[in-house]
Amino acid sequence: MTKKKVQYVALLISILLIAIISLANMQTVTVNFLLVKFKLPLIILILICVLLGSLVTFLVSLPKDFSLKNELKSAKKQLGQKMAKEEKVKD
Repeated sequence: MTKKKVQYVALLISILLIAIISLANMQTVTVNFLLVKFKLPLIILILICVLLGSLVTFLVSLPKDFSLKNELKSAKKQLGQKMAKEEKVKD
């Protein structure tokens, strides 16, 4: 199995698991958030928490992605310079 297929299967399993858990929790709950108190179906609360968790994970991973891209760009530049030097030496 390729990496892409494994990712799709993991995503599908995650979605199914979230759906099963959500459907098993249909009752209404009272949420106390800061100074606000409101009622909400538990299924909606679970989905909101999953989405917020995904957003936080994405935001936390952004700086590392940017640093890795910059590192790759500088490595490519250095490789290009070394290859150009080697070609000059061969000539």
